[in-house]
Amino acid sequence: MGTWVIPYIDQPARFWQRLSADYGAHIREVYFPMPGGIMGSGRSAQPGSHLRTFLEQCPLAKSVLLNPVILQHPLAEIVYVILAALQTLADEFGVNSVVVTHPHLPAYIKEALPDYRVTASVLMGIEAPAQVIALQDSVDTIVPASHLCRDLAALQRLRAAFSGEIRLMVNEACLPHCVYRNQHFYEMGYGAHAPESLCQPLLEREPWLRLTGAWILPQHVHYFAGFYDSLKLAGRVTLQDPVKYMDVLSAYIEGRRCLPRDIGGGPASVLAPLDMPDSLFEHILHCDKQCYTCSICRSYYAEAVH
Repeated sequence: MGTWVIPYIDQPARFWQRLSADYGAHIREVYFPMPGGIMGSGRSAQPGSHLRTFLEQCPLAKSVLLNPVILQHPLAEIVYVILAALQTLADEFGVNSVVVTHPHLPAYIKEALPDYRVTASVLMGIEAPAQVIALQDSVDTIVPASHLCRDLAALQRLRAAFSGEIRLMVNEACLPHCVYRNQHFYEMGYGAHAPESLCQPLLEREPWLRLTGAWILPQHVHYFAGFYDSLKLAGRVTLQDPVKYMDVLSAYIEGRRCLPRDIGGGPASVLAPLDMPDSLFEHILHCDKQCYTCSICRSYYAEAVH
């Protein structure tokens, strides 16, 4: 089974057939939004003119997203519609994997559709061992809170507490513990358009914070050996260009050295053409995260962009 979980973008079947031929051995599954508007996927609505063709013809395994950060209705009112839609995806297209955010939904799915593998979304914000207690029996995989990709000690504690699989997101780029995160994802999931970055004024004042974002460059994935079972590439919005998509995916699979701005992250990404030295990345993995008393990232950013 491959290591990488990758996003659906709206491309003809030949794109997916080529991707499968070139990199299929490395791909675990492709995640796609639930069709039909039954439930959101935690991001802005994406084009879907080729989605049915993708479901019918893409030879790669598939995983459906049911992970808005907040539900618009009580789960009990909509759960049986969700389960029926999942059954249809399984019957028609062989889909047997789902990503969720609502903590009660996994138990419903496991009872009604035991063949489905359930993944707890990064939007669930799992960062501490105590949080996995409620999920241990109903979730197969967890995607830890994005900031844990910069905190090996915290990731190790989660690894020890959870008996299932750990999946790391490598290029989301959100700021750790961002105070705007919930509102941003709510607007993105339910607005008509992708919202502006709510942290933009903060980043204009403190641009060095971009170095602390939730991303792992291809050349730094090796630092996480033993801490994950699979890796997830974000990019439903930022990698819609198929050329850019393939370039970023191949860089990660091949371990090709990249600059932070090259990995298809979001608005909190490093946008300047600067590198992330191995020594600085290693420091952030083990530092105490007391940024208000430390000048290492601040000083490096100031020197690198001038």
